Amino acid sequence: MSSLGQSVVAAWKANAQIGLIWTDVNKHGANVNTFGTTLSERESTGGGRKELTGKLAALNVQIDEGAASIKGYLVYKYEKAHAPDYYPQFGIEKVGSKYIIPGDQQKRRDALGLTLAAISAHGFDNEKYGKVFWQTTLDNYTALLAAASAIDGTVSQKVGTKNDLRKTIVKTHNALINVIKGNYPDTWKNVIREWGFQKEKY
Repeated sequence: MSSLGQSVVAAWKANAQIGLIWTDVNKHGANVNTFGTTLSERESTGGGRKELTGKLAALNVQIDEGAASIKGYLVYKYEKAHAPDYYPQFGIEKVGSKYIIPGDQQKRRDALGLTLAAISAHGFDNEKYGKVFWQTTLDNYTALLAAASAIDGTVSQKVGTKNDLRKTIVKTHNALINVIKGNYPDTWKNVIREWGFQKEKY
């Protein structure tokens, strides 16, 4: 779209007799340039999301390992038959046939707060998956979610801007093709190709 837009702008400037009432070559050129810039920004911004997704996935593995250890601590302290009674205090829920810290990101974030409080309440502060582990995990998870949310919001905004610009650019291109057809009834197919158009409608 950017490449075609630039070709059309150049051809339009060289053919000033071609006109549209509702827009002009300068406005179209600005739209084409902004579209290209927005597209690049969206791609560069979105590229950072993959890194955050990877870090969240790695942290989720650690959280699941920690939850499994908590269940072991509870069995040791309260016996196997009674251990599940304490799971809710640690943010551990039954999902399907398993007891886990829920996978939904916001629910998991909230559950980690419960986990941290319960670790201290039940005297597991100094265990391998004790207070230090869960505090660090909660802090990192919260920071990663915030960063991911910020990127998602920015990308969403840029996608919206890009899509609006695309509609305007396409509308302008189709209007120009129609004007060219009207002004060059016998040679319009050649003329639109000179402008960079590869088809009759976009």
